[in-house]
Amino acid sequence: MIRHRTLAAAGAALLSAATAAILPPSPAAAAPLGTISLTQTSGTVDATPIFRVATTARPCPAGYGADAQLRVGRPGGPYSNLARPMTAGGYDKAPVTGQPNRSFAAALGGAPADGEWWVVVECLSQTEGVHPDRFVTEITVSGRQWRTGRPAGAAPPVDPASPPDPATATAGDPTGTPGATALGAAPTASAGTRLTGGLRLGSASLANVWWMLGLVGVLAVVGVVHLAAGRRRGRRGRPAGRRQG
Repeated sequence: MIRHRTLAAAGAALLSAATAAILPPSPAAAAPLGTISLTQTSGTVDATPIFRVATTARPCPAGYGADAQLRVGRPGGPYSNLARPMTAGGYDKAPVTGQPNRSFAAALGGAPADGEWWVVVECLSQTEGVHPDRFVTEITVSGRQWRTGRPAGAAPPVDPASPPDPATATAGDPTGTPGATALGAAPTASAGTRLTGGLRLGSASLANVWWMLGLVGVLAVVGVVHLAAGRRRGRRGRPAGRRQG
């Protein structure tokens, strides 16, 4: 009995260690890369463009300067394009400057609700997809007006979750036309654009494969422990044979 309990305890320890090793880590919070300077500090949600120019405080991280996107959305996303995707390259060499070509309402496909919104700039790599962090400037909407800054009395800002896959861009983005996605609806995937970050999808699939292999390993450990325990019980219950005189 003591050996059986020891074996069971060892199996439980192995199961706990294996489970901790294979469980996927919680998504890392995305910290802003810096702020964005806007050419105006207030405006209306219907004005086209929403503002004239937006400029990031610094260049995109090294290796993520192939493309850039100027977008707007609720803290943590999803985000809708305010301008055509910027594809000239070199955005990791100098601050990114974007020029919106639509209004706030047109970008969302409807008037934004009151509260806090973010103007963001996303940096992209041709091989790694969208950088997990963004440049962020908070704005507050009240009625048909917006202004820079957070709502009065708002709680301290919390870093958003990892961005959704860049393939979920609003319809019409490849050509720079406003997306038709209404506020709160899931954005549709855009076709024919190189801002899809396909490698990110491949990495996610590979992570799922490793997770499944790890789970199979845990089940194998449990099976071995159970089989060994059964064999030991069988040996103890087997009557001893008679000796021949």
